[in-house]
Amino acid sequence: MSVARLAPNTHHRGRARKDFMHYRYVIVGGGIAAAAAIEGIRAHDADGSILLLSRENHLPYQRPPLSKDLWNGSLDLEQLAIHAAEFYEQQRVDVRLRREVVELDSENRILWDDRGESVGFDHALLVTGCRPRRLQARGADSPSVRYFRALEDYLALETQMERIQHVTTVGGGFTAVELSAALRARGKEVTMIFPEEWPLRRILPREIGMALVDYLRSLDIETVSGETLVEITEEGNGFVRGTTYGGNSLTTQIILVDQGSEPQVDLAEAANLDTDDGIVVDEYGRCSRPGFWAAGDVAEFPYLALGQLERVEGSEHAEKHGRCVGANMAGAGVPYTHLPLKWFRVADLQFECVGELHSRLDSEVVWVEEGREGVVFYLRDDVVRGVILINTTDRLDWARAIISDAKAMDRTERAALVAAARA
Repeated sequence: MSVARLAPNTHHRGRARKDFMHYRYVIVGGGIAAAAAIEGIRAHDADGSILLLSRENHLPYQRPPLSKDLWNGSLDLEQLAIHAAEFYEQQRVDVRLRREVVELDSENRILWDDRGESVGFDHALLVTGCRPRRLQARGADSPSVRYFRALEDYLALETQMERIQHVTTVGGGFTAVELSAALRARGKEVTMIFPEEWPLRRILPREIGMALVDYLRSLDIETVSGETLVEITEEGNGFVRGTTYGGNSLTTQIILVDQGSEPQVDLAEAANLDTDDGIVVDEYGRCSRPGFWAAGDVAEFPYLALGQLERVEGSEHAEKHGRCVGANMAGAGVPYTHLPLKWFRVADLQFECVGELHSRLDSEVVWVEEGREGVVFYLRDDVVRGVILINTTDRLDWARAIISDAKAMDRTERAALVAAARA
């Protein structure tokens, strides 16, 4: 028998294992994938009982606006929810917020939450998402050091906007780039510190990365490359001093850390589910043990168009994958064939990314308007594996078709592809 224990819990000890409620479907996590999974289940099973357990304070909501639209006023907090509360009532979903699953008996299919309540199930969907990577610096536990992923993080930062004039972001991830631009647009002074020559170094080729740095500087954002913070000291009166690896120092009021994220696989590992860079699933979303499924940011799935396992973080993938896996839990038997989109926006530059994106691949940058509009192709052995569209939002289907074609191109075909990108 495999029993996962994530925290000390003695509530159920000494009790017979008969005094628990039983659900056909239990969803652990409360993000976009969870909401979509309910839709997928209900499309194929109108009556099966569903329990949603989420550590958050809120019903499932959209995460992308937290670093984008909420800051410029184009979206209100009331518009964040994926579904109104009535949806969960109509779909007969038992929603339990502020609950953490701390123990899991994967053989007998019973779980316990942090309040000691036990639940039996036929199918469990793990949509536990990711957590931010922590800053390794002396004084990193300072209250001035923040991580930004959830709605509570946005609310905490927003309440301080009136008294904050200077913000420092550390790390070169998507959130750091977006937040730096968003906060600068709100009139804040912003310093970006990132460890390599340009942000998003693992994804963007140098030409695009340096163009992004130039664009950030054009927004009057101070950029510091090849650095990170190694010590943080509270100075009082709402200010904090940061010392960099190179011995430089700066004074700021808030330090926002974005060093990427890591999948929350603790529960899966303790339950002896296969994990790698996430919870490993097949094309239907099934884990390595019967009755267990995973979807969204935490799942490493067969990216069928690329012929390899991938883990993709992004709201569009979470929605599509969550709905597909939810349907399969209810017996649909449909493989996940979608080519997921990951997108980010920096002021008026929008990047739409699909396929395999890594700066170690060969790349070809095709500008329509240099620094403003273009296409980046990622190639391996003359086969297009990934595409980034920069301010060319009407060409996503075209990009997906090129990747799905998986055709090795000769010189003439490659020239034709470049011409098509410029058209």
